[in-house]
Amino acid sequence: MNNWSRRRKRNILLIALFFLVVVIGLPLYFFFQVTPTCFDTKQNGDETGVDCGGSCTLLCGSQSLPLIMKGDPRLLKVSTSTYEAVAYVQNPNATGVIMKAGYTFTLYEASSSVPVKTITGYTYVPKNTDFAIFEGPFDMGDKAPSRVTFAWNNASLVWTKNTDANPVINVADNGVANASTTPRVDARVTTTSLSELSNIYFVSLVFNDTGTIMAASKTYLDTLAPGEVSPIVFFWPSPFTALPASVRIIPVVLPDPSYIK
Repeated sequence: MNNWSRRRKRNILLIALFFLVVVIGLPLYFFFQVTPTCFDTKQNGDETGVDCGGSCTLLCGSQSLPLIMKGDPRLLKVSTSTYEAVAYVQNPNATGVIMKAGYTFTLYEASSSVPVKTITGYTYVPKNTDFAIFEGPFDMGDKAPSRVTFAWNNASLVWTKNTDANPVINVADNGVANASTTPRVDARVTTTSLSELSNIYFVSLVFNDTGTIMAASKTYLDTLAPGEVSPIVFFWPSPFTALPASVRIIPVVLPDPSYIK
């Protein structure tokens, strides 16, 4: 067989293969290939649930651990008729955040099961860290609440995947000063992040010698630049009724200013 005949047969074979791939193979591929859309209310592509898991931003329920309450929620009396409510929470999920987790604080007087005040709100839940939910101060007038409950709005606990590194915020405090008169906590804040941080929310928790939260306060920083040392202060208008044993200041970088109230 001469070279011309072999080349002719080879060209015919290549044309046939091209025809099979283009005319038959590609339509079959696109017919059977289902890409994840993450919003079509179907489990397809690499999704591990309906519109969740795989390459989708939403995490499936089986991919997230529940939030952990660190002790009971606390009702804190600031002055004669002024109170605060605080819940201390841990998110054990390494890559799971909740953008707007709804919650309710419910206040009761000692002798009644009827709420005297209900506070609803929402919070950003950062990944793999502790955070605090703080409400107040609020005036109760002639009511004297003595206990508080806390509950999540379960329908709002929508977990999304976030693989970005957590911003590193270093907080150095001097402990509680003037505990028997006008208590305050002075602290200095820095960051090792390479870019400027915005919308930083701080909650200061003061614990007694049994590890129970006895006071709380909050403050904000609009921005914190790399290398900047920023002072923050927490204060209370009335003396503490017990000696403080320790302080923890918890920072959270919020997605935007709408969370600040």
